Amino acid sequence: MSVTCPPYAPFFGFAGVAGAMVFSTIGAAFGTAKSGIGITGLGTFRPDLIMKSLIPVVMSGIIAVYGLVVAVLISGKIKPGDYSLFSGFIHLAAGLACGFTGMAAG
Repeated sequence: MSVTCPPYAPFFGFAGVAGAMVFSTIGAAFGTAKSGIGITGLGTFRPDLIMKSLIPVVMSGIIAVYGLVVAVLISGKIKPGDYSLFSGFIHLAAGLACGFTGMAAG
């Protein structure tokens, strides 16, 4: 291990993986709940539009898939022994950016 590749550097990369998955899933769950409430309200007045109103549920589920894709991409770049602290911080920032964007979109 060198000075630029400390043994704790992958912790930050895996924190980015966890942040991308957790926060984007929270946003997807919140979006699904909000659209589910809208579907139940719509079903009482216009039952013929229920199938068309399922599109927001699918779109909010796609937010979680974006977080999963980013998490897989980040975890594929983490190599033991040759992982710098700079890469750990970059992957942490990328994971948090994706996760918080997914949470805000929900």
